[in-house]
Amino acid sequence: MTVSRGTRELKRLLQQAVDLRGLDLEGFRHWLTQQLPFWESDPAFIQRARIRDLRRAHPELRALERMYRRATAADEASPQGARLLQVEEELARTGKALAGLSAALVRAEPAKQPDLRRKLDAFQDRQRELQREQALLTRESPPRQELLRLRAELQQLRSRLGLERAEGDLAELLLHQGQRSGHSGGSFEQQALTLTWRFIVPELLGRARTADATRLRVLTGVGLGAARTELDQLLIRLPRRPEQPVEVLALIEVKRNLNDLAHGFRRRQENLAWFTGESGHYDPSQYRTRYFRSGHFDREAVHEQDGQRFVFARGSFRLFRREPGLGPFLRRLYFITRPGTLSGVSASALARIRHRVSTEERWLLQDDDSLLELLRWCQSLAEPLETPDVLRLYCSVPERSRQVLVVHRS
Repeated sequence: MTVSRGTRELKRLLQQAVDLRGLDLEGFRHWLTQQLPFWESDPAFIQRARIRDLRRAHPELRALERMYRRATAADEASPQGARLLQVEEELARTGKALAGLSAALVRAEPAKQPDLRRKLDAFQDRQRELQREQALLTRESPPRQELLRLRAELQQLRSRLGLERAEGDLAELLLHQGQRSGHSGGSFEQQALTLTWRFIVPELLGRARTADATRLRVLTGVGLGAARTELDQLLIRLPRRPEQPVEVLALIEVKRNLNDLAHGFRRRQENLAWFTGESGHYDPSQYRTRYFRSGHFDREAVHEQDGQRFVFARGSFRLFRREPGLGPFLRRLYFITRPGTLSGVSASALARIRHRVSTEERWLLQDDDSLLELLRWCQSLAEPLETPDVLRLYCSVPERSRQVLVVHRS
């Protein structure tokens, strides 16, 4: 594991960027052509594309789905529609209650079983009553009968085409991917903590005495009882007297994906305005909690970690100041991230683009009209400030460029 930082590294990342915000139609087509081989190495993307191609090959499916949507609207507007919906919802709740009571009855001690059986009988009676009412309302409602007919026809077609099985396989793939992603995230956060002690602490400590070094701590997952303030890492110096507020030396944001750096930057700019009392730069209503009823950082707050209490007050953040002539907070705001290609949109936006490409039945790579529509939608996902803009800000002040640590796998 090696770490790159400084103006040269940030400029290298910027030179390699393919910023979606500035692409024309041909540039976007070229970008998609380059992305597709990477996306197609993802089993979930492949499965979504199979489902998309299956749907494209069977226009009768889309036609039946349109008929089903119209029938659903007609059913909802029918005289019996509202009550049928209520009955269905109550039947669903009753079914859950019956399942819970049946399971409880199996586990219950003999003394508790009679009461559980009475409750079970009552819910079974209620279920039969609702089912009778549902059947009566259905007989009186031609729109509901048509809806049920189309629902059965649609289910049969989906089963015959293999669509239900394909969607089930996709759901299983996504479940396994989510589990692997959570493990990977925790691993990188642990690496980042090591890098903070290795690079950031010595840099900020400078030639301070050893005694000062023993007063340093790195806190993780700091929220302080406020909304919107889940901080990845805070490097703090302990007070000389217990129960006095700590001093924050650095705020470190950890982003596995380089394209997410801007999201962290935007949020931390707002957080630092809140911590330092710049009330014109945040919305107090978004920070209002039971603890901070005013929506302002107007009282001390405590973070507990490893059995120790750390007190914070507005003065804890006095070392954070806006960069002269630029506006944002840069000094003491660090980022730890991985290398990657800057895209001008966040990782979540890229995931949405990848999802749409794998599922959108209308778009085609060689069709200019559908491709232009896709490009405009992609560009609409960009925020006013994205990661290339943030890196340019850090490059504009050479000493600040070292505050972005790019972690390379060895």
